[in-house]
Amino acid sequence: MVNKERAISKFLELVQIDSVSYNEREMADYLIHYFTDLGYEVLEDKGSNEKVPLANAGNVIVKLPGKGTLAHQETLILEAHMDTVEPGNGVKPSITADGKYVVSDGSTILGADDKAGIAQILEVEAVLRENNLDHPPLEFLFTIGEEVGILGAFAVDTDLLQGKIAFVLDGGGGPGTAIIGGPDYYDITGKIIGKAAHAGVSPDTGISSIQVMSEAISNMTLLKIDENTTTNIGKVICNYPTNVVPEVTTFAMEVRSLDRESGKRQLNHIIEELEKAVVKFGATLEYDVNQSLFAYHHTDDNPVIKRFKAMCARHDLDYQGIVMRGGTDVSGLTFNGIDAIVLAAGGENGHELQERLIIDEFLQNIQQVIWLVTE
Repeated sequence: MVNKERAISKFLELVQIDSVSYNEREMADYLIHYFTDLGYEVLEDKGSNEKVPLANAGNVIVKLPGKGTLAHQETLILEAHMDTVEPGNGVKPSITADGKYVVSDGSTILGADDKAGIAQILEVEAVLRENNLDHPPLEFLFTIGEEVGILGAFAVDTDLLQGKIAFVLDGGGGPGTAIIGGPDYYDITGKIIGKAAHAGVSPDTGISSIQVMSEAISNMTLLKIDENTTTNIGKVICNYPTNVVPEVTTFAMEVRSLDRESGKRQLNHIIEELEKAVVKFGATLEYDVNQSLFAYHHTDDNPVIKRFKAMCARHDLDYQGIVMRGGTDVSGLTFNGIDAIVLAAGGENGHELQERLIIDEFLQNIQQVIWLVTE
Protein backbone atom coordinates (compact mmCIF):
# COMPACT_ATOMS: atom_id res chain seq x y z
CA MET A 1 0.00 0.00 0.00
CA VAL A 2 2.92 2.37 0.55
CA ASN A 3 3.53 4.41 -2.59
CA LYS A 4 7.32 4.43 -2.90
CA GLU A 5 7.57 7.17 -5.51
CA ARG A 6 5.18 9.47 -3.63
CA ALA A 7 6.83 8.92 -0.23
CA ILE A 8 10.34 9.61 -1.53
CA SER A 9 9.17 12.59 -3.56
CA LYS A 10 7.54 14.08 -0.47
CA PHE A 11 10.71 13.54 1.56
CA LEU A 12 12.79 15.27 -1.11
CA GLU A 13 10.37 18.19 -1.03
CA LEU A 14 10.38 18.48 2.76
CA VAL A 15 14.15 18.55 3.21
CA GLN A 16 14.31 21.56 0.90
CA ILE A 17 12.12 23.57 3.28
CA ASP A 18 14.48 25.44 5.61
CA SER A 19 13.57 24.85 9.26
CA VAL A 20 16.63 25.03 11.49
CA SER A 21 15.76 25.35 15.18
CA TYR A 22 13.79 28.50 16.10
CA ASN A 23 12.97 29.04 12.40
CA GLU A 24 10.27 26.45 11.77
CA ARG A 25 7.73 28.94 10.35
CA GLU A 26 7.98 27.82 6.74
CA MET A 27 7.68 24.15 7.71
CA ALA A 28 4.73 24.87 10.00
CA ASP A 29 2.94 26.84 7.29
CA TYR A 30 3.51 24.03 4.79
CA LEU A 31 1.92 21.47 7.11
CA ILE A 32 -0.95 23.77 8.10
CA HIS A 33 -1.84 24.40 4.46
CA TYR A 34 -1.29 20.77 3.42
CA PHE A 35 -3.67 19.29 5.97
CA THR A 36 -6.16 22.16 5.86
CA ASP A 37 -6.53 21.62 2.11
CA LEU A 38 -7.34 17.96 2.86
CA GLY A 39 -10.19 19.10 5.10
CA TYR A 40 -8.74 18.20 8.51
CA GLU A 41 -8.89 20.25 11.69
CA VAL A 42 -5.47 21.88 12.09
CA LEU A 43 -4.29 23.82 15.13
CA GLU A 44 -1.17 25.80 15.83
CA ASP A 45 -0.21 25.51 19.48
CA LYS A 46 0.30 29.20 20.28
CA GLY A 47 1.13 28.36 23.88
CA SER A 48 4.23 26.45 22.83
CA ASN A 49 5.39 29.49 20.85
CA GLU A 50 4.92 31.70 23.90
CA LYS A 51 6.95 29.30 26.05
CA VAL A 52 9.69 29.21 23.40
CA PRO A 53 9.91 32.92 22.57
CA LEU A 54 12.92 32.56 20.25
CA ALA A 55 10.86 30.33 17.93
CA ASN A 56 8.89 31.87 15.07
CA ALA A 57 6.23 29.14 15.08
CA GLY A 58 4.37 26.86 17.45
CA ASN A 59 3.71 23.13 17.45
CA VAL A 60 1.27 22.02 14.74
CA ILE A 61 -1.54 19.58 15.59
CA VAL A 62 -3.69 17.79 13.03
CA LYS A 63 -6.80 15.81 14.00
CA LEU A 64 -8.15 12.90 11.96
CA PRO A 65 -11.53 11.49 13.03
CA GLY A 66 -11.69 7.74 13.56
CA LYS A 67 -13.08 5.62 10.76
CA GLY A 68 -15.06 2.41 10.49
CA THR A 69 -14.86 -0.36 13.06
CA LEU A 70 -11.95 1.34 14.86
CA ALA A 71 -13.56 4.77 15.10
CA HIS A 72 -14.32 4.49 18.81
CA GLN A 73 -10.93 3.21 19.94
CA GLU A 74 -8.57 5.44 21.92
CA THR A 75 -6.82 8.24 20.07
CA LEU A 76 -3.26 7.59 18.87
CA ILE A 77 -0.65 10.28 18.33
CA LEU A 78 1.97 10.20 15.58
CA GLU A 79 4.74 12.72 16.22
CA ALA A 80 7.80 14.18 14.49
CA HIS A 81 9.79 17.37 15.01
CA MET A 82 10.00 20.13 12.43
CA ASP A 83 13.41 21.59 13.23
CA THR A 84 16.84 20.53 12.02
CA VAL A 85 20.37 21.26 13.16
CA GLU A 86 22.81 23.54 11.37
CA PRO A 87 23.98 23.61 8.63
CA GLY A 88 20.44 22.89 7.49
CA ASN A 89 19.48 25.66 5.07
CA GLY A 90 19.61 25.22 1.32
CA VAL A 91 19.61 21.42 1.36
CA LYS A 92 20.19 19.91 -2.10
CA PRO A 93 19.13 16.24 -1.92
CA SER A 94 19.73 13.51 -4.46
CA ILE A 95 19.26 9.76 -4.75
CA THR A 96 22.48 7.77 -5.01
CA ALA A 97 23.24 5.93 -8.25
CA ASP A 98 22.44 2.56 -6.69
CA GLY A 99 19.01 3.84 -5.61
CA LYS A 100 19.59 2.87 -1.96
CA TYR A 101 20.02 6.25 -0.30
CA VAL A 102 19.07 9.89 -0.32
CA VAL A 103 21.99 12.21 0.49
CA SER A 104 22.76 15.92 0.52
CA ASP A 105 25.43 17.52 -1.65
CA GLY A 106 27.77 17.46 1.36
CA SER A 107 27.61 21.17 2.17
CA THR A 108 24.67 20.69 4.56
CA ILE A 109 23.06 17.99 6.62
CA LEU A 110 20.26 16.14 4.82
CA GLY A 111 17.54 16.74 7.39
CA ALA A 112 16.27 13.16 7.59
CA ASP A 113 16.30 13.98 11.30
CA ASP A 114 13.41 14.53 11.29
CA LYS A 115 11.94 15.25 7.85
CA ALA A 116 11.88 11.47 7.38
CA GLY A 117 9.44 11.24 10.28
CA ILE A 118 7.26 13.98 8.82
CA ALA A 119 7.29 12.32 5.40
CA GLN A 120 6.28 9.03 7.01
CA ILE A 121 3.26 10.66 8.64
CA LEU A 122 2.20 12.27 5.37
CA GLU A 123 2.43 8.93 3.56
CA VAL A 124 0.51 7.13 6.33
CA GLU A 125 -2.32 9.64 5.98
CA ALA A 126 -2.33 9.27 2.19
CA VAL A 127 -2.50 5.48 2.41
CA LEU A 128 -5.35 5.59 4.93
CA ARG A 129 -7.31 8.02 2.80
CA GLU A 130 -6.89 6.47 -0.64
CA ASN A 131 -7.53 2.92 0.62
CA ASN A 132 -10.45 3.95 2.83
CA LEU A 133 -8.90 2.07 5.76
CA ASP A 134 -10.45 1.81 9.20
CA HIS A 135 -8.42 3.50 11.93
CA PRO A 136 -8.87 5.00 15.40
CA PRO A 137 -8.93 8.77 15.92
CA LEU A 138 -5.47 10.08 15.09
CA GLU A 139 -3.57 13.19 16.06
CA PHE A 140 -0.45 14.28 14.21
CA LEU A 141 1.87 16.39 16.34
CA PHE A 142 4.73 18.31 14.73
CA THR A 143 6.94 19.99 17.30
CA ILE A 144 9.38 22.89 17.39
CA GLY A 145 12.78 23.08 19.03
CA GLU A 146 13.57 19.40 19.53
CA GLU A 147 17.21 19.82 18.59
CA VAL A 148 17.78 22.61 21.11
CA GLY A 149 16.31 20.99 24.20
CA ILE A 150 13.05 19.14 23.42
CA LEU A 151 11.39 22.54 23.78
CA GLY A 152 8.18 21.99 21.82
CA ALA A 153 7.37 18.64 23.40
CA PHE A 154 7.83 19.99 26.92
CA ALA A 155 5.81 23.11 26.06
CA VAL A 156 2.93 21.34 24.26
CA ASP A 157 -0.56 22.38 25.32
CA THR A 158 -1.97 19.01 26.35
CA ASP A 159 -5.49 20.49 26.40
CA LEU A 160 -5.28 20.44 22.60
CA LEU A 161 -4.58 16.69 22.54
CA GLN A 162 -6.89 13.77 23.28
CA GLY A 163 -4.35 10.99 22.79
CA LYS A 164 -2.38 9.43 25.64
CA ILE A 165 -0.29 7.07 23.49
CA ALA A 166 2.27 8.44 21.01
CA PHE A 167 4.65 7.00 18.46
CA VAL A 168 7.53 9.40 17.78
CA LEU A 169 8.99 8.80 14.32
CA ASP A 170 12.58 9.87 14.86
CA GLY A 171 14.86 6.89 15.44
CA GLY A 172 17.30 4.68 13.62
CA GLY A 173 17.09 1.05 12.65
CA GLY A 174 14.47 -1.01 10.92
CA PRO A 175 10.96 -2.22 11.77
CA GLY A 176 10.60 -3.64 15.27
CA THR A 177 13.11 -1.24 16.82
CA ALA A 178 11.87 1.12 19.53
CA ILE A 179 13.54 3.48 21.98
CA ILE A 180 11.80 2.80 25.29
CA GLY A 181 13.98 4.62 27.81
CA GLY A 182 16.01 7.78 28.24
CA PRO A 183 17.96 9.75 30.87
CA ASP A 184 17.69 12.54 33.34
CA TYR A 185 19.96 15.31 32.05
CA TYR A 186 21.38 18.14 34.12
CA ASP A 187 23.35 21.14 32.86
CA ILE A 188 25.53 22.70 35.55
CA THR A 189 26.94 26.11 34.65
CA GLY A 190 28.54 28.74 36.82
CA LYS A 191 31.62 30.58 37.92
CA ILE A 192 34.13 30.66 40.72
CA ILE A 193 35.07 34.12 41.91
CA GLY A 194 38.44 34.54 43.56
CA LYS A 195 40.49 37.70 44.03
CA ALA A 196 42.75 39.35 41.48
CA ALA A 197 46.33 40.25 42.36
CA HIS A 198 49.64 40.89 40.62
CA ALA A 199 51.15 37.49 40.02
CA GLY A 200 54.74 38.74 40.38
CA VAL A 201 54.44 41.38 43.09
CA SER A 202 51.82 40.08 45.53
CA PRO A 203 50.37 36.73 44.45
CA ASP A 204 49.79 35.75 48.07
CA THR A 205 47.10 38.45 48.38
CA GLY A 206 45.06 36.93 45.55
CA ILE A 207 42.79 33.91 45.25
CA SER A 208 43.26 32.00 42.01
CA SER A 209 39.85 30.99 40.72
CA ILE A 210 41.35 28.43 38.37
CA GLN A 211 43.28 26.86 41.25
CA VAL A 212 40.00 26.54 43.13
CA MET A 213 38.36 24.96 40.08
CA SER A 214 41.28 22.57 39.73
CA GLU A 215 40.91 21.53 43.35
CA ALA A 216 37.23 20.79 42.81
CA ILE A 217 37.83 18.83 39.62
CA SER A 218 40.59 16.76 41.18
CA ASN A 219 38.13 15.51 43.79
CA MET A 220 35.25 14.80 41.41
CA THR A 221 34.30 11.39 40.08
CA LEU A 222 33.87 11.96 36.34
CA LEU A 223 33.03 10.28 33.02
CA LYS A 224 31.47 6.83 33.60
CA ILE A 225 30.11 6.79 37.15
CA ASP A 226 28.16 3.53 36.94
CA GLU A 227 26.20 1.58 34.34
CA ASN A 228 23.49 4.25 34.33
CA THR A 229 25.29 7.51 35.00
CA THR A 230 27.89 9.70 33.28
CA THR A 231 29.40 13.11 33.97
CA ASN A 232 31.48 15.33 31.71
CA ILE A 233 33.07 18.76 32.01
CA GLY A 234 32.80 20.55 28.69
CA LYS A 235 34.11 24.03 29.48
CA VAL A 236 36.50 25.61 31.94
CA ILE A 237 37.30 29.16 30.85
CA CYS A 238 39.85 31.39 32.52
CA ASN A 239 41.35 34.07 30.27
CA TYR A 240 43.85 36.37 31.97
CA PRO A 241 47.38 37.61 31.34
CA THR A 242 49.96 35.43 33.03
CA ASN A 243 50.89 38.29 35.40
CA VAL A 244 47.39 38.38 36.93
CA VAL A 245 46.05 35.98 39.54
CA PRO A 246 42.76 35.10 37.78
CA GLU A 247 39.69 36.30 39.58
CA VAL A 248 36.92 34.49 37.64
CA THR A 249 36.74 31.03 36.10
CA THR A 250 33.55 29.89 34.38
CA PHE A 251 32.53 26.30 33.77
CA ALA A 252 29.90 24.11 32.13
CA MET A 253 29.32 20.41 32.75
CA GLU A 254 26.64 17.78 32.49
CA VAL A 255 25.26 14.84 34.45
CA ARG A 256 23.02 12.30 32.76
CA SER A 257 21.59 9.13 34.21
CA LEU A 258 19.03 6.47 33.37
CA ASP A 259 18.43 6.12 37.11
CA ARG A 260 16.92 9.13 38.87
CA GLU A 261 18.47 8.48 42.28
CA SER A 262 21.93 7.82 40.85
CA GLY A 263 21.72 11.01 38.80
CA LYS A 264 20.72 13.09 41.81
CA ARG A 265 23.54 11.63 43.90
CA GLN A 266 26.07 12.49 41.22
CA LEU A 267 24.69 16.00 40.83
CA ASN A 268 24.97 16.53 44.59
CA HIS A 269 28.52 15.17 44.51
CA ILE A 270 29.55 17.70 41.86
CA ILE A 271 28.05 20.62 43.79
CA GLU A 272 29.59 19.46 47.07
CA GLU A 273 33.09 19.32 45.60
CA LEU A 274 32.71 22.81 44.15
CA GLU A 275 31.48 24.12 47.49
CA LYS A 276 34.28 22.44 49.47
CA ALA A 277 36.92 23.91 47.16
CA VAL A 278 35.68 27.48 47.43
CA VAL A 279 35.51 27.20 51.22
CA LYS A 280 39.07 25.88 51.33
CA PHE A 281 40.46 28.84 49.38
CA GLY A 282 38.04 31.55 50.51
CA ALA A 283 36.48 32.01 47.07
CA THR A 284 32.84 32.38 46.01
CA LEU A 285 30.71 30.01 43.93
CA GLU A 286 27.79 30.96 41.71
CA TYR A 287 26.02 28.24 39.72
CA ASP A 288 22.81 27.20 38.00
CA VAL A 289 21.41 23.72 37.45
CA ASN A 290 18.97 23.14 34.61
CA GLN A 291 17.25 19.80 34.09
CA SER A 292 16.36 19.53 30.40
CA LEU A 293 15.52 15.80 30.25
CA PHE A 294 13.58 13.57 32.62
CA ALA A 295 14.33 9.86 32.89
CA TYR A 296 11.81 7.32 31.67
CA HIS A 297 11.93 3.57 31.07
CA HIS A 298 8.75 1.92 29.85
CA THR A 299 8.09 -1.62 31.02
CA ASP A 300 6.37 -4.32 28.99
CA ASP A 301 3.00 -3.64 30.64
CA ASN A 302 2.96 -0.04 29.41
CA PRO A 303 0.11 0.48 26.89
CA VAL A 304 2.37 1.89 24.18
CA ILE A 305 4.82 -1.03 24.50
CA LYS A 306 2.01 -3.59 24.53
CA ARG A 307 0.52 -2.17 21.35
CA PHE A 308 3.85 -2.06 19.55
CA LYS A 309 4.95 -5.55 20.64
CA ALA A 310 1.60 -7.01 19.60
CA MET A 311 2.02 -5.51 16.13
CA CYS A 312 5.56 -6.93 15.92
CA ALA A 313 4.28 -10.39 16.88
CA ARG A 314 1.52 -10.30 14.26
CA HIS A 315 3.99 -9.47 11.49
CA ASP A 316 6.97 -11.55 12.64
CA LEU A 317 9.10 -8.49 13.39
CA ASP A 318 12.02 -8.86 15.79
CA TYR A 319 11.14 -6.50 18.65
CA GLN A 320 14.10 -4.59 20.08
CA GLY A 321 13.53 -2.23 22.99
CA ILE A 322 16.48 0.15 23.29
CA VAL A 323 17.40 2.50 26.12
CA MET A 324 19.40 5.51 24.90
CA ARG A 325 21.34 8.22 26.70
CA GLY A 326 20.40 11.02 24.33
CA GLY A 327 17.27 13.13 24.24
CA THR A 328 14.15 12.80 22.11
CA ASP A 329 10.66 14.29 22.21
CA VAL A 330 9.58 11.23 24.20
CA SER A 331 11.10 12.85 27.28
CA GLY A 332 8.83 15.87 26.90
CA LEU A 333 5.74 13.86 26.03
CA THR A 334 6.27 11.46 28.93
CA PHE A 335 6.76 14.44 31.24
CA ASN A 336 3.36 15.67 30.05
CA GLY A 337 1.62 12.38 30.81
CA ILE A 338 1.68 10.85 27.32
CA ASP A 339 3.11 7.34 26.99
CA ALA A 340 5.46 7.45 24.02
CA ILE A 341 8.23 5.51 22.31
CA VAL A 342 10.50 6.35 19.40
CA LEU A 343 10.18 4.31 16.20
CA ALA A 344 12.66 4.21 13.35
CA ALA A 345 12.32 6.78 10.59
CA GLY A 346 14.98 5.46 8.23
CA GLY A 347 17.81 7.95 8.59
CA GLU A 348 21.38 7.47 9.77
CA ASN A 349 24.43 9.65 10.57
CA GLY A 350 22.18 12.33 12.00
CA HIS A 351 23.68 15.79 12.60
CA GLU A 352 26.52 15.00 10.18
CA LEU A 353 27.19 16.14 6.62
CA GLN A 354 27.21 12.42 5.77
CA GLU A 355 23.60 12.03 6.96
CA ARG A 356 21.51 9.89 4.62
CA LEU A 357 18.11 8.26 4.28
CA ILE A 358 18.09 4.48 3.87
CA ILE A 359 15.24 4.19 1.37
CA ASP A 360 14.23 0.58 2.05
CA GLU A 361 14.12 1.10 5.83
CA PHE A 362 12.22 4.36 5.38
CA LEU A 363 9.52 2.56 3.38
CA GLN A 364 9.41 -0.49 5.66
CA ASN A 365 9.01 1.73 8.70
CA ILE A 366 6.06 3.49 7.08
CA GLN A 367 4.39 0.11 6.66
CA GLN A 368 4.81 -0.75 10.34
CA VAL A 369 3.12 2.52 11.32
CA ILE A 370 0.21 1.70 9.00
CA TRP A 371 -0.12 -1.66 10.78
CA LEU A 372 -0.03 0.10 14.15
CA VAL A 373 -2.95 2.37 13.33
CA THR A 374 -5.16 -0.01 11.35
CA GLU A 375 -5.14 -3.19 13.43
